[in-house]
Amino acid sequence: MAILWTEALAVGIPDVDAQHKGLFEQADRLLEAAKAGAGKEEVKRTLDFLGNYVVEHFGTEERYMDQYGYPNSAAHKKEHADLVQYYTNVRAKVEAEGASLAMLFGLQKYIVDWLNHHIRKSDKELGAFLKSKM
Repeated sequence: MAILWTEALAVGIPDVDAQHKGLFEQADRLLEAAKAGAGKEEVKRTLDFLGNYVVEHFGTEERYMDQYGYPNSAAHKKEHADLVQYYTNVRAKVEAEGASLAMLFGLQKYIVDWLNHHIRKSDKELGAFLKSKM
């Protein structure tokens, strides 16, 4: 796998950590599909799966925020919405123009950088809050 999960990214909430690991795996699958020369439909299926997985994961985090009254939920949810909007724009571009390797490398880099930053800051803060409440 080109994109590696490390325990340094763990936030201490088992289902959230498992989903984060899955997000890294899916981002890697997308790049591997593109590198292997997969057809447009295969890349779109992988991209759609990644998009659905992100939305499912964000839903998990946001339910925790709402359930436990996380005070930074508005800012955290905005970060989620920004990534979903970025993904939506890329997905539309793939539909219209196809999936170039350069585009998919850019998407993968953006997602991995975003996940690393988001997990290390926002999700770690959320994890600490949730552990204090659970």
